[in-house]
Amino acid sequence: MKNLYRQVAVASVCTALGFVLGGSEEAKAATFSLPSTINSEIIDGSFDSFDGLGDEIFVEIAYMAVAKGTSGEAAQVTEFNIGSLSFGTNKAISNAVLQVQVYTLGLYGLGINTPTNPGRLGIFGYVGNGTAETSDFEAGVFLNSVDISSSSDKDILNFNVTPFVNQQVNNGDAFAGFGIRALNFGGLFLSNGDYSGSKPRLIVETAEPVPEPTTIFGSALTLGVGGWLKRKKSSQQNKTTSH
Repeated sequence: MKNLYRQVAVASVCTALGFVLGGSEEAKAATFSLPSTINSEIIDGSFDSFDGLGDEIFVEIAYMAVAKGTSGEAAQVTEFNIGSLSFGTNKAISNAVLQVQVYTLGLYGLGINTPTNPGRLGIFGYVGNGTAETSDFEAGVFLNSVDISSSSDKDILNFNVTPFVNQQVNNGDAFAGFGIRALNFGGLFLSNGDYSGSKPRLIVETAEPVPEPTTIFGSALTLGVGGWLKRKKSSQQNKTTSH
């Protein structure tokens, strides 16, 4: 009878251990907040041809235009040094967000005569080099967009760029570049630090993969049952020897 109680107790402990491990184990996360390496406003058109190519560039000015008018377009282009990120082999990027701040909505120029909210901004990703160049205007691929139709001055805009940053880190690229452009007619100014507000930042979160709860439970249960069977076999052998 004592052996029966002992067997039940061992099985119960192993089952409880499985549930505890499965329920309490969490991924170990780390967050990196990267400041922008270089920021620029690049204009296509205005006094030059409006042909989809960058013509003028203004580097590290206090606030930068993002606009689409009838005679030109302006984009904010920013790059981040991702080569400084250090991940272990058992870690992965779980989230990457580019944060920019609205300085003020509405602007004049480039064929925009009445301040108009463009409604939506798109973000484009490209492999950077840490240098501001007019050719960055047309570089990159479209990643996604954010709705700014209800935004106000000083709002923080968040662009999810997780898959792109993951790919860049896996490729070993030193710089990740992003272009922010108006997708519709209208424009606004984005902040670039100093008195205008906050500078663009890249927020990267990592997570350390852990075993699935069912795997942990199964392992714990297997160890417990295995130990019980081993003790049972040993007990039977001892009885045989004593006879």
